[in-house]
Amino acid sequence: MWKGIDVSDNQGAVSWNQVKEAGCQFAVLRSVRRSGKPDAQFGANVSGCRANGIPFEVYKYTYADVPSQAAEEAKQVVDLLQSHHLSCRIWWDVEDISLKKLGAGVLTGLIRSAWNIVEGAGMEFGIYTGLAFYHTGHFDPAAFDCPFWIARYPTSAYYPFSAAPPDGKYCPQITQTLAAWQYTSKGRVNGISGPVDLNVRYLPA
Repeated sequence: MWKGIDVSDNQGAVSWNQVKEAGCQFAVLRSVRRSGKPDAQFGANVSGCRANGIPFEVYKYTYADVPSQAAEEAKQVVDLLQSHHLSCRIWWDVEDISLKKLGAGVLTGLIRSAWNIVEGAGMEFGIYTGLAFYHTGHFDPAAFDCPFWIARYPTSAYYPFSAAPPDGKYCPQITQTLAAWQYTSKGRVNGISGPVDLNVRYLPA
């Protein structure tokens, strides 16, 4: 098991040397914003992780409601990674409230459209979502054999990175491969001034 964080420009400039010293073993970086432009801290976060030997992957929060848009979102991420000479897993963040109205068949197809672009570029794909979103049938998880990264927050209190993750009884229970568990959005870690998502990972980055 590994402990790590996921970040975007919402966390501002990250002092990755301090994050590393705090014990961070992996990171997931936001890649592309809704506008299609890179996250404002993406380049700095890539450099910081590289300089401090922190393995990292990326995520894309999807808003796509038609296949062409899902494919374009995925292509934007692929292009960004290639511009930085990267080839890492892309986590497809499926949680926006607007996606709930699409129906399971449509959303499942949209995720597949993104996956096809990522796979076609020779990169790995994973799905991030909340446990409730997973269980309530907004898409069909069984249609995918990729790893899943699931959010479930046992507490709403602030959570220091130095503390042990929550008891295993709170770990999300899913049918597919659980690669990682995001257990709070209110983490505290040296090197980041505000709250940050904390995760445990069961597969190596």
